Amino acid sequence: MSSWEKSVFSHGAIEELAPGLWQVTGSLKRSPLPRNMVVWRTPTGGLLLHSVICLREDAMAALDALGPVTHIVVPCEMHRTDAALFQERYPNALLLAPKCARAKVDAVVSGCEDLDGALAALNVTLHRPEGLKDFELHLELPLEDGSRALVMTDALFNLGATPPKGFGGLMVKLLGSVGPLGITKIGRRLLLQDAAAFAGYLQKLAQIENLKVLSVAHGAPVIGGVADALREASRRIKT
Repeated sequence: MSSWEKSVFSHGAIEELAPGLWQVTGSLKRSPLPRNMVVWRTPTGGLLLHSVICLREDAMAALDALGPVTHIVVPCEMHRTDAALFQERYPNALLLAPKCARAKVDAVVSGCEDLDGALAALNVTLHRPEGLKDFELHLELPLEDGSRALVMTDALFNLGATPPKGFGGLMVKLLGSVGPLGITKIGRRLLLQDAAAFAGYLQKLAQIENLKVLSVAHGAPVIGGVADALREASRRIKT
């Protein structure tokens, strides 16, 4: 069995969230948390993969049918598990990670470059979360229908409608990671530095014009009503 095959765990289909934007939900052997990989078709026709997940070969064939993989974003140190295997599979893709994660990402891959500022030519806007520890950046992507999408990692979870099952799911719930869109108890402890500043940051994101989709690393995407969902998440931070 190849290293790739050993790294493939249960996952769903590649689902379209909006024109030129897809998401696939997978799992990890030792974690009850679902994890999401985002696929975005760039204005030049290539694919940007955010928080990569090894998929079955039939799903990888479906991914390749969407376009050539040109960019691989490792969004934070906690989401680097499959990065080396994707780099091996797509050696010509540009590998990117935030400066704050580079040391940990560089330990598993080679030739990684700073995400900060690297995607401006693709009309991607990067947002640095206010009120949080320097841990991840958020990507604002232009979509093919003229709308915008926002891609986060661990700053917010959205597991209220799709909680993990079994004993692992119970433990995740007890740890405060299951609920409506918002920062988790663990996130408050490990990432949150200024609750008011982070709440204000979410309010600012809610003002992005024509924001259609919000994707987070753990939980369901928000499609439509994103501004209202962000405002609600902002209000919950203060409680």
